[in-house]
Amino acid sequence: MFHKRKAAALAYMKEFDMELLVLVPGSNLYYMTGNKLKQSERLTLYFLERSGRGIFFVPEVEKTKFMLGEDDCILSYSDDEGPQSLLDDVRSSLAQHYSRVGVETNTMRLFEYQFLHELGMRQTVHAMNLLKEMRQYKNSEEIKSIKKAVSVLEESLLAILPTIQIGVQEKEIAAKLEYEMRMRGSEGTPFSTIVASGYRGALPHGRASDKTIDDGDFIVIDFGAIVDGYVGDMTRTIGIGHISAKQKEVYHVVKRALTEAIASIKIDEKIGDIDATARNIISQAGYGDCFTHRLGHGIGLDAHEDPYIMQTNDDQIRPGMAFTIEPGIYLQNEFGVRIEDNIVVTEAEIENVMTVSHDLIVL
Repeated sequence: MFHKRKAAALAYMKEFDMELLVLVPGSNLYYMTGNKLKQSERLTLYFLERSGRGIFFVPEVEKTKFMLGEDDCILSYSDDEGPQSLLDDVRSSLAQHYSRVGVETNTMRLFEYQFLHELGMRQTVHAMNLLKEMRQYKNSEEIKSIKKAVSVLEESLLAILPTIQIGVQEKEIAAKLEYEMRMRGSEGTPFSTIVASGYRGALPHGRASDKTIDDGDFIVIDFGAIVDGYVGDMTRTIGIGHISAKQKEVYHVVKRALTEAIASIKIDEKIGDIDATARNIISQAGYGDCFTHRLGHGIGLDAHEDPYIMQTNDDQIRPGMAFTIEPGIYLQNEFGVRIEDNIVVTEAEIENVMTVSHDLIVL
């Protein structure tokens, strides 16, 4: 698998006249090499030459973790020596002086970038389009992992519903949810769990707080699971006690926007048109100014990746894409509603991989 991905990357590098690709720890490095690492204060880089040779530059303390491909080698430094002590070794290991070096412009930090300058790599180019083209089309194994993550989400939500009561704190709900996901095999959470009740539901990213659940609250619960490195992302809005007619009206507008947007998804459809379908429904109901974010985003090794389901995206839906659809309405100082499903596109169908009902749950 990783051999094929490296071959695809080399083909893109040749097409865009990129002589060297430099990756930092994160999802792109994992996708390319199978090495799952997080960025830390210790410098770690992967250099991929257009010849196919790869060089890992890593701290000694992490050296035994690495899985090397047949054309890869590893250089390591001790904490006492520091990375600068091996500058000459890295220069001599690289086949030549490179003038066009591809970097991850949205994840590479300044001290990583400065190390490239010390190596004499002065002309860096944006490599994210190369990685986007590779990662946004999932194979059957990747889709299987996303479906497993979604199953963890749905089972965990159903498990905690009986514990959501008046007087319980948002952070208690989040903690129980994360526990249930862990017990079902989630490798962690891809983002901080959102539990936003009452007026806090109008915050699209309202992380769980000390606020207690009150009678009549809508609770926006947005949470993610990771299985085999792949993410599932789910949102449901739950009612507690006495729910008003206005709350029910807004909920049903969002539900209709979700279901009609999903129904509009077709292979070769322009992605921006899907956003427009949901946005038009919400606007016609009088809440257009209260839908303040894009309709969705890609899911995979990251919780947010290409394709982004937004009005300005003129790309077309293609087999292999996996993404969320999550319309919302947010009424400041009152409440919010968001419902989110996960969609995968194959040659055969547009599949909504979620099974939990969109009907309003009132506890």
